[in-house]
Amino acid sequence: MVLLKYLTSLLLLSQLLLLSGCTHMIFHPNQIQYYNLKELGIKHENVFFKTSNGLRLHGWWLEAAVAKKASVIYVHGNAQNISSHVRNVAWLTKYGFDVFLFDYRGYGYSQGKTELDGVISDVKNAIEYGINRSEKNKKPVFVIGQSLGASLAIYSVANSSYKSSIKALFSVSAFSDYREITQEVLDTWWLTWLLQWPLSFTVDNTYSPVDVVNKISPVPLVVMHSKQDEVIPFHHSAALFSKAEMPKQFRELTGRHNEVFLIEANRTLLLDELNKLIVYKNNN
Repeated sequence: MVLLKYLTSLLLLSQLLLLSGCTHMIFHPNQIQYYNLKELGIKHENVFFKTSNGLRLHGWWLEAAVAKKASVIYVHGNAQNISSHVRNVAWLTKYGFDVFLFDYRGYGYSQGKTELDGVISDVKNAIEYGINRSEKNKKPVFVIGQSLGASLAIYSVANSSYKSSIKALFSVSAFSDYREITQEVLDTWWLTWLLQWPLSFTVDNTYSPVDVVNKISPVPLVVMHSKQDEVIPFHHSAALFSKAEMPKQFRELTGRHNEVFLIEANRTLLLDELNKLIVYKNNN
């Protein structure tokens, strides 16, 4: 009887996932506001910009608290919205960086329904907005992607018409392939363990970063990952780095997946790399 219930549940789950595809497992948006920027004492502006098909997306432009050195376009992870991710990068304002972070369609105050094709388009539009706005102050522009955001950013920068305006891409805790990460996620749940291979092939692999990371060059690429990452295994970033063309750097982080930029040593590592690239830019 127990076996019959298990097999029935497995069949129903497999039919549901095969019909809908597994791509929806990647996105976990909500509209909850986790941190209030006024309470955190961060000077910012609410930003609304349009997608190519007319949706209105929301973001925050955080102002540098000291003399402006550069701008950062931040592409966040798969869950919640920018209000839960802002602590990963808001600290950069203390060191002279403007920070632009935004929500994909269906996240936070952004309009639309979340799906992979649309989210890829959203990242493209956000990079365009961030670069156009940053060009007014004639300072370097960096793209930092974290987790899912890093995988999205790799594809977007590799195919961007604005590559000449991007001083470097930082890939933090990225996965290399949509189907591979889906298999690994399904492998952790007893109910989907047997189905990890067939279900992973329902995922759209068109935008897998490992297939395009070599196209980021000549934009410098800095790959960062922690061996303690319990969500996205370290080998994903190793695979991306091996496929990337020069110029590239690999910097090993410490800590668990969601805490890397809450750790001072990791912040220092990121800041050092940003400053080195700014100095290099100014000397060339």
